[in-house]
Amino acid sequence: MLLQDLQKKNLITPPPFLPANTLYLVLMGSEAYGVSSGNSDRDVYGFCVPHKLDLFPHLRGEILGFGRQKGHFDVWQQHHVDDPETRSQYDFAVYSIIKYFSLVMENNPNMVDSLFVPQRCILHNTEVAEMVRGKRDMFLHKGCFHKFKGYSFSQCHKMKIKGHAHIEDLMKMEDDLKIPRSTTLEQAKAMAAAHPALPAYEVYRQLYEKMVAAGKRSERCKIHGFDLKFGYHVVRLLLECEQILTEGTLVLDEVGRREMMKSIRRGEWSLEQIDEFFQMKERHLEELYHKSTLPDKPDEEKIKELLLQCLEHHYGSLDACVVREDQAVRALREISDVLERNRNVLG
Repeated sequence: MLLQDLQKKNLITPPPFLPANTLYLVLMGSEAYGVSSGNSDRDVYGFCVPHKLDLFPHLRGEILGFGRQKGHFDVWQQHHVDDPETRSQYDFAVYSIIKYFSLVMENNPNMVDSLFVPQRCILHNTEVAEMVRGKRDMFLHKGCFHKFKGYSFSQCHKMKIKGHAHIEDLMKMEDDLKIPRSTTLEQAKAMAAAHPALPAYEVYRQLYEKMVAAGKRSERCKIHGFDLKFGYHVVRLLLECEQILTEGTLVLDEVGRREMMKSIRRGEWSLEQIDEFFQMKERHLEELYHKSTLPDKPDEEKIKELLLQCLEHHYGSLDACVVREDQAVRALREISDVLERNRNVLG
C-alpha cells in the first residue's frame, strides 16, 4: 500500500496507527476529473479508523467536557512528498472516518469528489470502503447548492491575477513598451539579447524570470489574463452541482464536463466567458434547487447507521460502546412528536 511503501522509505511521517488502518485512499485533482496533463502533483485523499478509545473516550473513563481531555485524531496531512523512484510528488490528506463522514454529509465539494472518484483512481480499497461507496448517493442533498456555489465563487475570486507576485508590474511594462501580452519568457529572453543597447528589455526579462520563479502557473496567468486552473474549477464545481441536483449522483469524469475543462486549460476561454458562465449557471442552479427531488438535508440516522456498520466491520461488536435505539421505540417517539405538533387540530 502506498502509505506503507512511502513510510518504509522514510518519506512520510504519519501517526503510527495510520498506514495499517487506512481503509480508503484515492487520487484526486486533475487525474480524477480526467484532465491531467501528466505532470501534475498527485493529491491523495482517504479515511482511516483510529483506535477505538479515541472514538469512544468514555471507555477509558473520560467525561465529555470535564477535566483534561486526551487529544483526538481528525486528519493527517503532509504536502510536497517527493518519491524519487517513481518521480511523483504527493499531497496527502487522510481523515478519521468520523470526520470524513461528517464532511461528506455536509456536502463539502472536495470530500464529495473523493467519494465519487472513478474506479481507476482508487489506490487502496477495503470492504468497508466498498460499503461506503455502495451507499454514497445517500450523502447527497440540496445543501450541495450552497456548498458548491460557495466554493465556485471562491475559485472565481482566486482566478483573478490580482495579487500574483510581479504579474501586474510585468503587464505594466508590456503596456509601456508595447510588448504583446502573449509574449513568453523565452521570447522575453530573446528580446533582451537582441536589444543590448535598450536596458528596459533586460529589466523586463529579469522581472519575467522573477514572476515565473514565484509561481509555476504565472506565465500562463499573465498571457491569458487569469489563472486557468482556478478558471476550470469555477466551471467544474457549477457543473457538478448541476448533476447532483438533477440526477442525485455524480460522475466526476463525465465526458462533456471533462472536455469543457480541457478547453479552459488550453486557454480557449476568456475571463469574460467564465464570468458570464458563472452568472448564467448561478441563476440556473437556483431554479434546479427548488425543483430538485433531493432531500433538503442529509438523513443523519441512516448515515449514522452506515458509520456504525463500518466501525463494527473494523472493530467487531460495538455493544459496549454505543446504545442503539430500538426501532419500535423510535417509531413511537415519532408518532408522539406528530401528535404533539397537531394537538390544536385534535382538540
